[in-house]
Amino acid sequence: MKQERRHRKQKPLRDRPIALRIFVGVVALALVFGGIWLINLYKIRKTVEAANAQYHSTYGAAEESTVSEEQMNRQLQAAGLTMDDDGNISMPGVDMDAMLKMMESMGMKAGFDESSLDPDSVPEIESTRSEDGTVTYRVNGTEISDRPHLFNFKEVVYNGVHYKRNTAVKAWLILGVDNKGSLQIDRDISEIGLSDGIFLVAEDTSKNKVHIIQIPRDTMTTITVTDDNSDPIGERVDHITRAWMYGDNHAKSGKYAMDAVSGVMGGLPINGYMAGSIDVIKLLNDYIGGVEVTVEEDGLEKADPAFIKGETVLLEGDMAEKYLRARDKSIDFTAMTRMDRHRQYAVAFENKLLKLQKRNSDTIPGMFDLIEDNIMTDMSKGTYLKIAMDVAVKDGALTENDFSTFEGRNVVNEAEQLDEFWPDYTQVDKLTLDYFYRQV
Repeated sequence: MKQERRHRKQKPLRDRPIALRIFVGVVALALVFGGIWLINLYKIRKTVEAANAQYHSTYGAAEESTVSEEQMNRQLQAAGLTMDDDGNISMPGVDMDAMLKMMESMGMKAGFDESSLDPDSVPEIESTRSEDGTVTYRVNGTEISDRPHLFNFKEVVYNGVHYKRNTAVKAWLILGVDNKGSLQIDRDISEIGLSDGIFLVAEDTSKNKVHIIQIPRDTMTTITVTDDNSDPIGERVDHITRAWMYGDNHAKSGKYAMDAVSGVMGGLPINGYMAGSIDVIKLLNDYIGGVEVTVEEDGLEKADPAFIKGETVLLEGDMAEKYLRARDKSIDFTAMTRMDRHRQYAVAFENKLLKLQKRNSDTIPGMFDLIEDNIMTDMSKGTYLKIAMDVAVKDGALTENDFSTFEGRNVVNEAEQLDEFWPDYTQVDKLTLDYFYRQV
């Protein structure tokens, strides 16, 4: 699927001389950034190849195409650019510094510079969504080509409504990583897993309430790409599930995952994260004596003969993992439909946990003691115990109404044979404003 494009209105005839200068400047800038992009693409090629090999070996997709050094050099020459031994880009016959200064004097910039805004200002954001799903933004009256990341501001005006950040509401990222064993074990970059379960918890600390936003693993957004040391060397639009994979399986993975989720949420700051490996599922499930669910899908008996549609099953041992992770990879978008099972299980798990906690106040602390060696987090123990207690002792048991997820479009990338999910950002913006801001 091609990314959505924005279109600006044409200039009137009387502005053509200035328009010509702007056009020349834009072409030059495009060539410069195009050359930089090609070089950056070549630098990250090997890391991307290793990541693709891991992803495709897991999910059975075809290999990605890459750009060789020879191809990159031909593309640079075709663009009319030259590169010296130090990697500096130039255009024969053009004073690039003078060109950039001229463009700056005319108010031109390479995209909308969000950092130029006063952090204490109140940006005015307008969004419109066309019938084909294209979302167009204006910030302070200026149309921009990309979605703005302005939800780190204390206040915003969004489509004419004034909002202020609710500082009592914290954003916590909970991840389920598809690796066996402890996340505290060092792994080779090719063996670091994907974050198959992505949950953003909005914790209202003033009311001891939570709301959970499920983020589809195949959400397409900007993620950090890294070298063999898991250090950043670029960015690319990719599946959000891979943000963890480009890290080190530890703190760097956590940071890259938080950055990716923050980006998809419009720049909303993430307060912290907790990630658990596959083994955590069985540990927690058995800790509370199993979880009872009613099977609501056809075909799950391929994962376990007990999973017959309409049957109520007590998940014990490895059954919980099978129930949560099962999907038919030959059918498109089953990672999306599987999210319904994740919610169903989370509600059933929390309801049983709540009953046990009422009988024994050490149940929740004991649960975290059990999985402590299998998780990776930047939260203090007191913080994640507080979040768990808010989930357990909220006003009533957890229900489906305590969950939200993204709306958007599912697309099959035919070239790579991979599912892609492209969010409706007007709906994502609404979730952000509803749960992390309040109207003034």
